[in-house]
Amino acid sequence: MIAAARAQAAATAAVDDERGLVAAILDLLDRDIGTVREIVSTLPADRFTTDVADVFGAVVQAIGAEPTPTLFDVRRRLSGDAAGLLVDLAADLVATGRQAATVARGAAGRIVNRHNRRMAVLAAQAVVNEGGDADSVADLAAILARCSSSPSARRTLTLLDALDQWAKTETTPVVPTGFQWCDNTIGGGLPIGGLTALVAAPGVGKSALALQWVAGALVTDPTLKVAWGLGEMTPAGLARRIITVASSLLGGEEVSMAASGRRAQSARATAVRLAEIIGERLVIVPPTLTVEAIDAAVGASGAKLVVIDYLQLVSVPDGGRDRTADLDRTVGRIREMAVSRECAVILVSSMAKTTTTASRAGTIGRGSGEIDYCVDLLFLGEREERNGEPVIGDDGAVGVRWHCKKSRNGEPRDLVLRFDGSTQSFGAAAAVPDKALADWGVL
Repeated sequence: MIAAARAQAAATAAVDDERGLVAAILDLLDRDIGTVREIVSTLPADRFTTDVADVFGAVVQAIGAEPTPTLFDVRRRLSGDAAGLLVDLAADLVATGRQAATVARGAAGRIVNRHNRRMAVLAAQAVVNEGGDADSVADLAAILARCSSSPSARRTLTLLDALDQWAKTETTPVVPTGFQWCDNTIGGGLPIGGLTALVAAPGVGKSALALQWVAGALVTDPTLKVAWGLGEMTPAGLARRIITVASSLLGGEEVSMAASGRRAQSARATAVRLAEIIGERLVIVPPTLTVEAIDAAVGASGAKLVVIDYLQLVSVPDGGRDRTADLDRTVGRIREMAVSRECAVILVSSMAKTTTTASRAGTIGRGSGEIDYCVDLLFLGEREERNGEPVIGDDGAVGVRWHCKKSRNGEPRDLVLRFDGSTQSFGAAAAVPDKALADWGVL
């Protein structure tokens, strides 16, 4: 009786997963074809055990034949009961919504896992039937190895696993930037598996701050690898900036942007040092930026720190007309990458024109409300201004306060800095009172 109940439960779960998978990819078909292609490529139709396989096969045919397939393209490849099933699944897709990609990936993993278990049972039976001959034993070993290496075959995690991982890690995993004014403020460094967002208007120095953190992190940790998603600067422009920023870190002559621009001897000397000390540890992902291209570069290089400069320049393959939905989906997928690749991500974002320091975190990233949910640290940069112009002090720098609008794992603490445009570098400054911010004309 118990065995029959378990078998029935397993059969029901298999049907639910297969229906859920196909409903989810039908939901994604007209708004995220890249994810559909990714999931379909890892799941042969013979993994299915129900008649949903016919609809899945039609999806495979449609995306193989059409650059932008639709439900109609799937429908015209079906007939009879399969066509009726498509209608049922199309009704199911309304339950997937924004979680469609997560639903599809989870269901695909469980489908593969069940298939592997079935194959292992059949292989074990073959071993018995063949009297343990070498070929049948080898087949069983190969299937078991495939099952154990499959991500979908991982056992369910429990609190004991979580406590074990916590106990084995002496401190919260971070990537130190090497700058005390940053690391001491944010808990030791940039959180691995998390997103740190730098949001500011043009000219405040969001890309400069990200590059300064990267240069400091690379110099501090000689084993660290970084991937930089280059959305706006040219490779030569990035080189010019990092030469300027890193010159003081390497102990040589400080190089200004002007000196770097004219290829002065000091700039060339710094370039040589950078080639020796950093070299191929900084991987550049050129335009056009996509999450897939960035993820591939991270996987290939083993980068533990990623910079996306900037969010609004990340292209969404087969994106729709709803730019907000595209950006939200992009942020969510970047978050998934940070977690799965176990890397820290610096997300540079343009600021909405109407944003003020009183705005909620979710309204800061231009066109994306998903930032509010996904990021671990969010800093809103605000430059000291008077009558719309930066206030440059006697030191040649301008005050910039990076308001910490969100800190998932600790108390939000602002970064109160001064920015030297000639060297593209930030340094610590005395605390700026809120009255001064009002005087700047930005509150």
